[in-house]
Amino acid sequence: MTNALTDRQLNRATLARQMLLERSDMGITDTIAWLLGMQAQQTHDPYIGLWSRLEGFTHQALTALIVDRTLARATTMRGTLHLHTVDDLIGIRAEMQPFLRSVWLSNFKKRFGGNNEAAVLELARKLLDAEPMTAGQLGKRLSERFPVGEPLAMTMLLQSTDTLIQIPPTRIWGSGHSPVITRIGNWLPAPYERPIAREALVRRYLAAYGPASVADMQGWSRLTKLGEVFEALRPELVSFTAPDGRELFDLPDAPRPDADTLAPVRFLPLYENAILGYDNRRRFLVAGDELRGDFVNNVKPGVLVDGLMSAGWSIDSKKGAAVLTVTPYHQLRKKDVAEIEREGLKFLHFMEEKAETFDVRVLELAD
Repeated sequence: MTNALTDRQLNRATLARQMLLERSDMGITDTIAWLLGMQAQQTHDPYIGLWSRLEGFTHQALTALIVDRTLARATTMRGTLHLHTVDDLIGIRAEMQPFLRSVWLSNFKKRFGGNNEAAVLELARKLLDAEPMTAGQLGKRLSERFPVGEPLAMTMLLQSTDTLIQIPPTRIWGSGHSPVITRIGNWLPAPYERPIAREALVRRYLAAYGPASVADMQGWSRLTKLGEVFEALRPELVSFTAPDGRELFDLPDAPRPDADTLAPVRFLPLYENAILGYDNRRRFLVAGDELRGDFVNNVKPGVLVDGLMSAGWSIDSKKGAAVLTVTPYHQLRKKDVAEIEREGLKFLHFMEEKAETFDVRVLELAD
C-alpha cells in the first residue's frame, strides 16, 4: 500500500533536499554534484543558485573552480547548458547523446542545406582543435567551406555529437563576452566516455529531487524508458501517492520534513532546476498557477515565499544605484514583505557589489 503525500509535504521534502530550507555548509563542488549539475543558461544562474543554498558563498570561490577546470559548463539535461563536475559532465553527457541527436534532427536537419555531415564535423573539429572560438565564429568559418545551409545548423550538428565546453574567461561572474567554446578533449583530461549507470542516476535524482514520478525525472532530463529502471529499483525504493493520484518514488531514508516546517524566503535564478526538475510542478506553485506562462516552459527569476513561487524579481543598476524590484504574483502578507525586503537587501548586495546605494522595492499587487 502506498502513502499519500500532500503538495505541501512534497514541497518541504524538495526544499530540504535542495538546501532551500536552510543554507548548507557543504562545499561548492559537492553541492553541484549533489544537485546533478546546475542550470547555467545565463552566466549568473549558478552563482545565484549557490548563494541561496550555501553559507558564506562568494563569486570568487565558484569562478576559481571553473577556471581550474574542476567544474565545466556544457549542454546536458533537456538540451540546455548546465554547470557540472567533470565526472558528472562526462557521464551524464554520454547518456544524453541520443536526445541531443534527436533535437538536431528535429530542429536543424532541414536547415542544414543537405551538406555531408561527416565533412562538416571533420572541419568543425579541426577548427575548434586549432583554437577556441564563439559559436558564431565557428558557424562563419564553416559557411566559408559550406555556403549552403545555415551556419547555426552546422554548429549545432557538432554540439549534438561532441561535448563542447564554454571556457573562461567567458561565462564567469563579471564577464560580458560571448561564450567561447572548445571540444572537451582540449579542456579536460581523458577519458571522455564514462556513461553513468541509469540506476545510479535514478538514485541520485531521487536523493536531490524526490519524491518524484518517472515522468518527473524524464521531464527533468529528457531521457526515455526510465520506467523500466524505476521498476528494477522498486524493491529498494518506497512509493507514495501524489494528490492527483500519480505514483511517486523515493529513497527510504531521504528527508521528508513535516508540512508545517518553516520555509524562508529564497531568491532563485532563471531556469532554476528545483522548479524545472519535474514534469508536474504543483509542489512549488500556488493553486491555480499550473498554467501560468512563467511556469510552463520558462521559469523566470523567482522568489520563494513559504516555499512557493510567489513573485518575480529584476535588478536595475545605474550610476552606483542598485534597485531590486520584486513583483508579487499574489497578495503577500506584511510579514512576508518584510522578509523579502531583508533577504532581498542581502541578495542585492551580493549581485551588485560595486553599487553605492541599495534599494529593495516590493510592488503592490495590481487590482
